[in-house]
Amino acid sequence: MIELRPEPLAEVRPPVSKYLQDKYLVRFTDKWPSTMAHVTGKLFEIDKTNQVPYVRRYILPTGAVTGDYRDVDLSNGTGAFNESLYPENNSSLFEISLGWKLGSYVIHVYVPADRHLHSLEFAGMYPIMTNATLRYLGARKPEDSPYNDHRFFIYAVKDLEPIILRHFVLPGVAWEKCIMGIMVNKCHIVEIKSPTEEQLRKAKVIPYHEELRW
Repeated sequence: MIELRPEPLAEVRPPVSKYLQDKYLVRFTDKWPSTMAHVTGKLFEIDKTNQVPYVRRYILPTGAVTGDYRDVDLSNGTGAFNESLYPENNSSLFEISLGWKLGSYVIHVYVPADRHLHSLEFAGMYPIMTNATLRYLGARKPEDSPYNDHRFFIYAVKDLEPIILRHFVLPGVAWEKCIMGIMVNKCHIVEIKSPTEEQLRKAKVIPYHEELRW
């Protein structure tokens, strides 16, 4: 559901698209919960796509109670922090790629709002914004997914829990403009009810976010 792709070490010829395309196969693991039963453990073929670019800008510090960070909620809603990038239909899969302009800030990922995705196993080893050391644990830098070379991908379906991106400006910086480039690859998916072994093997596997925690 969430991928940070490494920088490529070699150029491939002919080039391979970084986005899902028509006729591609995707398979959701059986770990997706019953609240998203329309995809749990199922295989789909993409029959059409539509790429929608978007750009968002945030000024930090915000002057609000959050101080030196701003939470960006990618899920749908009318709240001040909602970006409403999720699908509304069971037959839609949104492949969302994100890239950031360079700046003095880092990005933390929470799913849902109170659970950091990249904590460690020892007690207390999770990001704490008020801790001078732990505020950097699990943080992503803009250069990890540049504005013109997106490497951070999210796969969203209807009723997915909110994914929160916490943009935190580095200490000693008076203010910073965070610029986030977005590409929403809208994929219309059709279920293959009796897939062959070859189809299952070729399909891109989309795990549930809890599979990234253990």
